[in-house]
Amino acid sequence: MIYLSPAKVNLSLRITGKDPKDGYHYIDSIFDPVALYDIIDIVKTDNDLITVTDVRGALKIPQEKNIVYKAAFLFKSAYDIKGGVDIKLYKNIPNGAGLGGGSSNAAAVLHAMNDIFKVKAPLKALSALGFKLGSDVPFFIYNTTARVTGKGEKITPITRKKALWYVLLCKNTHVATKKAYELLDNEKKLTFGNSYNILIVRYLKGRVVKDSFLQNDFEKPIFKAFPGLKEVKTALKKQNKCIDASLSGSGATVFALFETKTDADICCRKMKVKFPGSFVRTAHSI
Repeated sequence: MIYLSPAKVNLSLRITGKDPKDGYHYIDSIFDPVALYDIIDIVKTDNDLITVTDVRGALKIPQEKNIVYKAAFLFKSAYDIKGGVDIKLYKNIPNGAGLGGGSSNAAAVLHAMNDIFKVKAPLKALSALGFKLGSDVPFFIYNTTARVTGKGEKITPITRKKALWYVLLCKNTHVATKKAYELLDNEKKLTFGNSYNILIVRYLKGRVVKDSFLQNDFEKPIFKAFPGLKEVKTALKKQNKCIDASLSGSGATVFALFETKTDADICCRKMKVKFPGSFVRTAHSI
């Protein structure tokens, strides 16, 4: 069975605190799933093994360390599944790019295991299971535009009036999530307040928003550590009909928002010339 595993962008990302018990951060973010997909081909087998093949060799890690393997193993353990699976992973989403590729892969595997073994676990149960794998996994279980709070486990869907168009640009820069949070913790001030979430929700509902409204608390420390990413944002914002641009997640992807596919495609072509060798794609919200 084939499962599509989409990417996401963060229209806003505010870090609201840190749990002193486990060191994990609390967030208040608006996630939007986008039509850039990894592909997961999964079949049931007669043995009890989990095999994962990274077909394109994008991750270069042992299968036991792949979150795809961990998701299948966790589901089997949680529901006492007898039988195995053979999983082929085709990566299209850049690794370490702030687009949620690994978390999305994990969510897709949980859904696949639920279907293949006919467990019929509800979304809430899959979300709780996914949270054990990573803080972004619950969002991908629901896979809809949403406000995400807590440590990533609280998902509140948001109705979007129309599809949005994005240009995603990831230079050959890898920003490890752990490193990004360390940089953020060293900053004394965060970048914005709750008002930006209000502006974004208004925009998603079709209202006119004139001011820049995409915001990400990671931008200040990440741009300081990786000035090339600030250059990307500046270049994107200068493009005709660009509504706004922002870092996605903890980086390294910077994305620009457009009203139409035509405008996004024009920008995409220009960015491929300006930043040769970079990952540059047009994608719409799902």
